[in-house]
Amino acid sequence: MKPWDLFLGLAAVGLCLVLGAFFLHWFPASEGADVGVVKRPVVPTAASPDVVIARSYGSAQLGERMKTDDSVADDVTFLVVAALRGHCSPGKAHDLPRMAVLAGLPVLSASGGGDATQPQLARDVTAAVNDIVRQATCKGPLTLRIGAYTRVVDPETYAEAFPDSYFDPGLTVVPAEFKGVPLAQRVTDSCTRVAYAMLPLDAPRAWQCAGLRGSARSRLLQLCRAEGASPDHAAVDMRNAVGRLPTTCQ
Repeated sequence: MKPWDLFLGLAAVGLCLVLGAFFLHWFPASEGADVGVVKRPVVPTAASPDVVIARSYGSAQLGERMKTDDSVADDVTFLVVAALRGHCSPGKAHDLPRMAVLAGLPVLSASGGGDATQPQLARDVTAAVNDIVRQATCKGPLTLRIGAYTRVVDPETYAEAFPDSYFDPGLTVVPAEFKGVPLAQRVTDSCTRVAYAMLPLDAPRAWQCAGLRGSARSRLLQLCRAEGASPDHAAVDMRNAVGRLPTTCQ
């Protein structure tokens, strides 16, 4: 069975588990942009490539939910891109879910992952993701249509800008701290783990805090990677870097 078939066929169960269990089970380990901005679905133009329409049962209801709940829309977009990467590039299938765990993203908390009272929503999400990945091509941006909801997403740019792109899938500029460093490299970097452990992307925040926290994470990475610095001294400097943030942004 191909990797993407396994993911799609079992996603209904995974969506009913908490985030950590979902990713550890289906994506076992292999060896700052502003996130507080209110988003609106991107309306495609006539020239938008690869329009993919979800025609699965429940897609109309799911589309309505996505229009009114950004967190559900973000979850569905994440699952589509993650499943599509598994389909098109099996060697990259683990990168998005592993980074989601490292960054503390609230993935699946909205679309049934942490709420067993929403089994129908979980089934609708699974069916839509399955249907979209069956139709989608492996190159270029996609125009996703799920019921009345429409969003344009470029899977490659989404991955390059991840995890920030989870909250803003329409990002077209990769955050400066990520430029030139592929997701696969960042997800295995021990300093990435440290930076996101101290300042996780566990929720959308006002743009002021998002920017400050993004800059602070860059500083944490520099301190962690500094040659010749003792672990104890670096730890103190990192705690001080976080402590300098306004209390409401820490």
